[in-house]
Amino acid sequence: MIHVHNLDIKLGIFEIKNVNLRIAKGEFLVLLGPSAAGKSVILESIAGLIPISKGKILVNNRDVTYLKPEKRNISICYQDYNLFPHLSVRDNICYGLRFKKDKHCVKYSKNFKTLIKLLELEEILDRLPLNLSGGEQQRVSLARGLIGNPDVLLLDEPLSSLDPNIKWTIQEELKTIHQTMHTTIIMVTHDFTEANYLADKVALIYNGEIVQQGTIEDIFQCPQSIFAAQFTGIKNMFWLSKDKELKSFGLKQPAYIGIRPENIYIHHRPLRTYYQYQGRINSFKNNGIYMEIELSTADTKRNYISYLTLNRFFELKLKKDISIHFGFNKKDLIVIRP
Repeated sequence: MIHVHNLDIKLGIFEIKNVNLRIAKGEFLVLLGPSAAGKSVILESIAGLIPISKGKILVNNRDVTYLKPEKRNISICYQDYNLFPHLSVRDNICYGLRFKKDKHCVKYSKNFKTLIKLLELEEILDRLPLNLSGGEQQRVSLARGLIGNPDVLLLDEPLSSLDPNIKWTIQEELKTIHQTMHTTIIMVTHDFTEANYLADKVALIYNGEIVQQGTIEDIFQCPQSIFAAQFTGIKNMFWLSKDKELKSFGLKQPAYIGIRPENIYIHHRPLRTYYQYQGRINSFKNNGIYMEIELSTADTKRNYISYLTLNRFFELKLKKDISIHFGFNKKDLIVIRP
């Protein structure tokens, strides 16, 4: 169990304010948010690399708040790997063991064998980091962080500098490692898809504060703020305050409503959705695996964004400025009250 209690940090004009986290043993927590939100600052404070202004950090009921980093039994891996250039892969992985009193314990040799197999490092153990790809360096960094049985493994944007194909492979390996070794992991990322694939729990961070935490389903399906909604992909957000609009959406008080682009359906003929409109296609943009379509209606004077698969887009033979029917269902509405 890791308990971060009422954590405050001041770094110049930037502040981390009243952060509270509880991470169960063996859990995978993702600190998710945009750049400069404070995710890495929280991570490094847990590692003991940044001093805190207020609060406590407990790891397995041990107060580590003011312990030196090397006394916390916490490992941290960065996106730039930080490998020793003059040491082989084997020596890089085992480097941290030299500081352990029980460094010759059989559990570490077992860990070494498990990790090099899981991360497919057997063929490169005698190479130097200079001769490794980015993906190989990240695997070595992960093995080095895990070999010493840390109470917590901290990962700071470990996938951000990898190309997409290697990123997916490392992501899968990271999930396998977590399931195999049951290590408690806290990872920083700004990528919602990474969090969605890896996380047991998510803490969404914005401007130095945790704005929402829970399972990925909690945050995806029930965002509690405009920021959370937009960050998790809700492109359509509208403020409703007029009585007629409120009544049409079953609301009694002014509120924001949101609808995900993938939940807006399009057709040449009227749809059977709960809410339906007739409008026109303003523009569309090919995003590689889906088409982003901007729609407008004359009656509501609102623009909507819809996502269609490329196959569906071409099947409907959609073009700019054509008249179109679109709609969405009541169950897919997200309501955020101010």
